[in-house]
Order: sequence, then C-alpha cells, then structure tokens
Amino acid sequence: MNQSPSVTADPLLGHEIGKAYRLEEVLGRGGMAVVYKGRHLVTEQAVAVKVLPPDLAQQPQVKARFIDEARTLARLEHPNIVNLHNFLEQDDHLFLVMQFAEGETFDQVIEREGRVNIADAVAVGIETLKALEYAHSEQVVHRDIKPSNIIIRSNSSVKVMDFGIAKLLGSSKLTMTGQTMGTVRFMSPEQVRGKHVDHRSDLYSLGVSLYQAVTGQTPFDGETHFEIMRMHLAELPTPPHELAKMPLALNDALLLALEKRVEHRFQSAGDFRRALERVPVDADTRQLTRSVPLPAMESATGDISFQPVVAVAPHKINRGPLAAAILVLLFAMGIVVWAMVDDGAPPAGSPVPDLAVKKTARTRWSAPHHVAQALTMKVDQRFEALGLRVMSTEAMDAKAVATFYDKARKAYLTFLQQEGIRLNVQIGTLNLVLVPQKMLNNPAHWSDAKPGIDYPTKYLAPAQTLYVQNGKGHQHSDLPYGLGLHFCALIRQLSNARCVDLAEGYERYLRKQP
Repeated sequence: MNQSPSVTADPLLGHEIGKAYRLEEVLGRGGMAVVYKGRHLVTEQAVAVKVLPPDLAQQPQVKARFIDEARTLARLEHPNIVNLHNFLEQDDHLFLVMQFAEGETFDQVIEREGRVNIADAVAVGIETLKALEYAHSEQVVHRDIKPSNIIIRSNSSVKVMDFGIAKLLGSSKLTMTGQTMGTVRFMSPEQVRGKHVDHRSDLYSLGVSLYQAVTGQTPFDGETHFEIMRMHLAELPTPPHELAKMPLALNDALLLALEKRVEHRFQSAGDFRRALERVPVDADTRQLTRSVPLPAMESATGDISFQPVVAVAPHKINRGPLAAAILVLLFAMGIVVWAMVDDGAPPAGSPVPDLAVKKTARTRWSAPHHVAQALTMKVDQRFEALGLRVMSTEAMDAKAVATFYDKARKAYLTFLQQEGIRLNVQIGTLNLVLVPQKMLNNPAHWSDAKPGIDYPTKYLAPAQTLYVQNGKGHQHSDLPYGLGLHFCALIRQLSNARCVDLAEGYERYLRKQP
C-alpha cells in the first residue's frame, strides 16, 4: 500500500489500494469488517470500501464468505441494489469496492421520526421488494433484511445493501443447517430454528421492518435474544392497526408477511409488492421518497420492446428483470386516453367500462413494425370494429383470433377493476403479428437476440405492433400476456413494472374465463 504523509488514528486512512482508490473516512465497523468511504484517484468518484483485516482474511471460512459476498454482488445489477465495482486483495487485506449510496438508513429515519409516514413506509417497502424480486429471480436470498440495510438516498431512491450473509438457493456452501444468520429482531421463524431458508424468509424480515416503521416498535421484543426468538416461534404479533392509524390493507399485508409458516405468507416478493401497491396512500405526503423514473432501454433500431424469456420448460415464461427494466413509450402512439386510477375497489354493481376503439370516419391504421413489413404474410386481415389487424406468416383463422381479442379486450377491464383500477379508454389500433418462434429468435431481425433464449412475445409500442409466436398453446399464455402489455400501455399513470405484473396476472385471469 502507498501511505500518504498524513497520520491518522486508523492505520488504513489515507492509504491507496489497487493504485486506484484512497480510503478517506470510516463509515462503520462490524464484527468482521470495516467499511470506509473511498475515492477513485482519477475520476474522484466516491465509493464504499468494505475491508477484511489480515487476521480474519487468513481464516479460510471467513475469507470464503467474504469472497462469496463479492461473487453474489457481482451477479446482481439492479437500480435498488448497491452495486459492486471491484474486488481487491492487497497486503493480506481483502477489499470490496462498492457503490457509495449516500443517504440515511431506514433505521436512522425510524429512530429520528419514531413512526414513519405511511406513504413513505409503503414506498420504501415497494422499492425494497423490487430489489428482492430481482435478487430472488437470480436465486439469491438476502437473509438479513432490516432497516439498517435499506438506504434512502438524497435523490429519494432506495438501495438495499449488505449481502454479506446472502445465500444462493441450491447451494449449501458456508451455510450449513443449524446455523442462525441475521439480526434477531428481524429473523424469520425458520432462521431462528436454524433450518433451511428460502426467499420467503426475506419477506418476513421486511414485514418486521415495515411494522417497526409504521408503529414505532418491532412486533417482537424482549430483554434477551432467547426471549425474542421464542416470540418469533410461538407468539402472534399485535395487529399493527391497533398501535397506529393506517389503512386496513396495510395492516393485512403486514400480518400476512409475518405468518409463522412459510406456506401461509406471501409466496413471492411480487405478491407482497402488489399488496403494498393496493394500499391507499396520499403520495403528496411523502417526505423521504419520490418517484424516480428509469431510463428506457432501446434496441439498435430504436424500438422499445418487451422481451419475456422462456425458461427450460416449454412455454413456461420467466418474465424477470429483462422485461421489468423496459419502459413503454406512449406519446408516439396516437392514443386518446382518459384514465382514473383508484386506490380502492370499485363500488359493488358498478358497470364495467369498455376498452373501445376510437370512433372516427375512417380507422387510421398505424404502420406495422419494420420487421413485420418485410415478412411475407399469408394472412393480413383488418377488423375495423375492433381496431385490430391480424397478420400471419402461415395460414390461419383470423376471425377466431379477432373473436379471442374481443373477449380479451372486454375481460381486461373487469380484471383491472378487481385490481382496484377503474378507467375509461378509447384506443387506436393494434397490429397483431403471428410468426414462428424461430423468427422471433433471429438475430438478423433483433439485435438483442441471444442464442438459446426464446422470446415468444415482443411488443413494440411506438409501432403498435405485438409479435406472438404461433406455436401450440400460444392463445393460453403468450397472446394473453402480450395483449396485457398492449392494453396496459394505454394507461399513462401506471409504470412499466406495474404493467409487467398486471400482464402476468391478466394471463392467469384470462385462462380461467369460460
């Protein structure tokens, strides 16, 4: 290490590591490692540097866990997760160089405020769950979710940090049965028992964190760790609405997250997030959090596309972070929209509005996407009353597709009402293009096509063109999902991530309709 001439109490302060970073101040000390604020010598970018000292770095188990943390962070790249920049080994020290997420921890906010604004608590929960959705899709369980590991930045974004005891699902390395990991007040019952944990353990811990945020106290507390652990296992939490005023939907969501048995809890971070999104809150009351839009991801052709990924099982779609990261562009679509998003369910007996075609003297058809224009179509039929153009590279019954589309169009409004969203929409047209799967995988058509991955649904919003593979079973999964994306794109108040979730729910909903 190159030592600066300054003399400090901490022997590492002022030192340079990897000929790239200088350690400037101590941010925190834990039982195993010290975290410093550092700075890149050339770019002057602030970084956080987690350091494992020589006495611990020489212990095989501890070193292996530290390296495992680096590998875990290296595979996670998400707006709500602190990113890894570098891993270095120098002078018997190990260094993790990470994104410096300047801001307050959620723990500091709770300590300062006593009880956190309901709107802020819900927003922090939603953003944290987005991080967990992504981590879980990468088979990573955090295992130490707590307010001190959630950072609220000065730009109002939320970051999850400290994957130091994270576990890759399916791996028993470093986390043998019988060990308890995590912080006791936020541990799940299965962690307390030292049993196998999966992603649902993170949901319990976040439930505890949000319970503390809105009530000012954790659901279980005591004088000793043993007493707290016993309560996690055997006692029911006081319903949070008895401790603080809150919407009943939030009370119910927290109690569901805190179920003792994993099968009785939310089964995914997405389920928990959607429950929080249905909590009626006044966003104008937020002090900590504000909406921070994500940038659109464009292909080489400038098109914006949804790209669901097909897993190993035929036609079983894993619509993970790839689809969730892409925004729908609405303003170039020529769509007339009147929409009202309501936090609550519609009144009983209220009429279901229609997703109606804009009435004009003559339907103005949007030109199909350029790939569709270049293909030879055996079917190209327009249905004026529906605003639907059906195109196919193979012979098929376009009227049957139009009938299905009409059913799907009407069912979508009923589905949205069940989700607590009421709207009245007039739309333009849709170019529905049915093609073989191999065409959707062809890198000559799609610059982002990757070998071995199927893209059964592609939605190009600016061209109002939906591509769907025409193989067996497409009407039961891929087509409903794609139509869900198209219909949701008309609702400007809903985010892209929300549209992806709604499309998945709509696919399941439509499958159950007669």
